[in-house]
Amino acid sequence: MKLITRLSYGIGQLSDGVKQSAFSTFLFFYYNQVLGLSGSLAGIAALLALVVDAVTDPMVGQWSDRFQSRWGRRHPFMLAGAIPFGVAIVALFSPPEGLSEIGLFCWMLGGAITVRLMLTLFFVPHLSLGAELATDYHGRTSLIGYRVFFTYAGILLTSVIGFAVFFPPTELYSNGMLNKASYPAFGVFCAIMGSTAMLLCVFGTRSEIPRLRRPAVDAPKGNPLLAFLSVFRTLKLDSFRILFLSVLVFNTLAGSVQTLLVYVATYVFEFQPGQLAGLAGSVVVGIVFASVVAQGLSRRFDKKNALAMCVITGGVFAFTPQVLYFAGLLVYLDMSQKFALVFCLNGISQIFFIAYIILLDSMLSDVIDEHELHTGRREEGLFFAARSFATKASYGLGSFFAGIGLDIIHFPQGASPETVPDDAVLSLAIFSGPVMFILFAATVLISSRYPLTLARHGEITREIAARTDGALQEQIAAGQVA
Repeated sequence: MKLITRLSYGIGQLSDGVKQSAFSTFLFFYYNQVLGLSGSLAGIAALLALVVDAVTDPMVGQWSDRFQSRWGRRHPFMLAGAIPFGVAIVALFSPPEGLSEIGLFCWMLGGAITVRLMLTLFFVPHLSLGAELATDYHGRTSLIGYRVFFTYAGILLTSVIGFAVFFPPTELYSNGMLNKASYPAFGVFCAIMGSTAMLLCVFGTRSEIPRLRRPAVDAPKGNPLLAFLSVFRTLKLDSFRILFLSVLVFNTLAGSVQTLLVYVATYVFEFQPGQLAGLAGSVVVGIVFASVVAQGLSRRFDKKNALAMCVITGGVFAFTPQVLYFAGLLVYLDMSQKFALVFCLNGISQIFFIAYIILLDSMLSDVIDEHELHTGRREEGLFFAARSFATKASYGLGSFFAGIGLDIIHFPQGASPETVPDDAVLSLAIFSGPVMFILFAATVLISSRYPLTLARHGEITREIAARTDGALQEQIAAGQVA
């Protein structure tokens, strides 16, 4: 596969990185701390939007599996979502003045749903496209590395530019994120970044359409409106059920931690907006090394064991700053030393968390091969939609828990770090650290039961090849194929 194809495929995921950063780092904080929406209502809006999004993923996945056009079955959907995504995210960060709390809730909910639905049109077919472009066991890990690289590049660019350009400290706002006037322009920036990445991906991979798989002639039609129920059909496959549960647990944790990250950095570690931008830059460490780590661990220990190693190692490094905070050791560091420590620890954790995502999607592509062996059908869209459903539903649940937690500890709104009570800061640190670490342990236990190995996948691909060759020979003998 040409390098330009790999890059074009990967850059599409920049849009998802933009959305992730905009939603988890800025959107919740904007509606909660700046506009005054309660943490519970903001959490409910985030959860409901993700539930709607998750339910529609299988619809788009099933539709794209069976769609036929001169542009193939994936690219028309990817193109359809590009421009509306940008329009929707601009509207989300530009709510009308004078809305009541219920009005703010409805605007956040409606805007978040629209943004997510437009991204779904691109995201689910794009994931499926990756499984079609790369077909061998380790080659998939490499291609997914490109996709994940651009996901985190999008997160990095959105976070760093957001903090540095749109939310710098001013005389009026020592915490630039409290500046209400900066958010509409930030929404425009996100729109340009996300929509452009989608279009570059669509047109950059267009040349591959002729060699991609076409829908099976005998594929069951079904009703796309009922496609959500097909998610549960995928759970009949033991290997996928384990991956599905692993994603559910891991992303519940990720949703809570990501939502609370800006709170922890601002109020626990007392970082300034410029330092928050620098901290976001720690993801560069993960971007640079994650693919190498994922491929190296996979080849050395196989994918299942590599996955567990990534979760454990990433979790230890991620929560070490909170451990040091509870131990009272951070008080011996000045601000620059504390920032350097948190930066390094977070950067190392990102290496292993990003590697986890690379390995997970590589394993999912292997599971699709197993499904084809059992059923004779390739349904990449369905399986990646089910994976996306698990990711989004659990991530939304994590954001919901974060919002509920902020209200339970009575965390103040619109407050500068020096005005937040010590007990509220301590409660925030406990909730974002030790409580969440439990979910990491659960992720490891679940993924340890994954049954597919390199040897078993080799057997599966050989059986599929033999069956395909046998069918071709039968068609030749019958005069159906010249």
